Amino acid sequence: MSKPPFTSRRRLLLAGLAFAASATLPRAFAVENNAPRDGRLLVVFLRGGLDGLFAFAPVADPNLPSMRPGLSREVLASGIPLGRSGFAAHPACRPLAELYAARELAFAPCLGTTDRSRSHFQAQDLFELGHGRTQGRQGFLARAGEATGGRVRSIGFSANPPLTLQGGDAELLPLSGSGLQLRHDRTLDAIRAMHGTQASGKAIDQALASQAELDRVTGMDPKAARGAAGVAGFPKAAATMARILKEQPRIGLAFIDLGGFDTHAEEEGALGRSLPQLAEGLLALRDGLGAAEWRRTQVLVCTEFGRTARENGTRGTDHGHAGLTLLLGGAIAGGRQIGDFPGLAESRLNEGRDLPVTVDWRSLLGRSLKETQGFDMATLQKVLPGIPGLA
Repeated sequence: MSKPPFTSRRRLLLAGLAFAASATLPRAFAVENNAPRDGRLLVVFLRGGLDGLFAFAPVADPNLPSMRPGLSREVLASGIPLGRSGFAAHPACRPLAELYAARELAFAPCLGTTDRSRSHFQAQDLFELGHGRTQGRQGFLARAGEATGGRVRSIGFSANPPLTLQGGDAELLPLSGSGLQLRHDRTLDAIRAMHGTQASGKAIDQALASQAELDRVTGMDPKAARGAAGVAGFPKAAATMARILKEQPRIGLAFIDLGGFDTHAEEEGALGRSLPQLAEGLLALRDGLGAAEWRRTQVLVCTEFGRTARENGTRGTDHGHAGLTLLLGGAIAGGRQIGDFPGLAESRLNEGRDLPVTVDWRSLLGRSLKETQGFDMATLQKVLPGIPGLA
């Protein structure tokens, strides 16, 4: 008899732990003593398609100002250079530039999957399944957990069970907070009916109206987030995650997803708010883990695809192909660019509109799994079938 997904034989964690968790962790998370202290991989998945060219811009490319006359203005004026890479971090990403200077961050400007549809859902499924197809019963982190032979535990901090952990023995600890959007379903209808005309009911309606207006102005498709929490609550979530991971060294594989990166319009304002929250959350994770745990941790910040090289007529960008991925950790080979960047000349773009993939997503994932879990190439081929090599 097959076991239901995400139901651990050891425990089933409660789904309502809030960001403002009490100082005492749930009993299931009592501190483990004398546990193995191998490496750890945490995947932070940004749903919606982050515009990597906004966050880390190729300021040395002569085509940038004409391709992005509005979206490149601030980074060209006051961006933070990323060494001699020819890229600069947007001012909203200053903490990430500081991690790069400290050699605790590397970036791949053109990482992507084999998907060419530019569909949020197809690209997300391809990434999370990790075997080059859009359908399957088991995600790549579930296969990675099996490959450890029970040596490490796996956990998802997502609001909904992520596909990448499907088919494995992972625990699910959904974090909630200010960034978690209410889903429009029967549960929401019941909540609104319960509060009726009370002040709390009016507050709920106002919050929903504000979110709907934000989605309309920015052109964001809320479905692209697949129910993932917004990035606004990430710093608090990251502090909670760090505390759990620090006290549970056997958790070797972890996943969290964040929504709100589908920026078809008014992108500068949207990412100007989101990117500092993302950066602050990553710093909170590092600081909360402490030096020893940070050295054994690798954090991979990914998105399903990048955006178009040109900005559109509504001061945003549309769905693209390759995108930005960040690798962070206390013992990585940081302060460098991973993979080639072909430039923004139209002849070098994919189909004349977006960045081509120069780093297969499985290659960088495979590198992190090798370094944190000790997997050899034969094991990686089982976890990430079709992996072309290591980045």
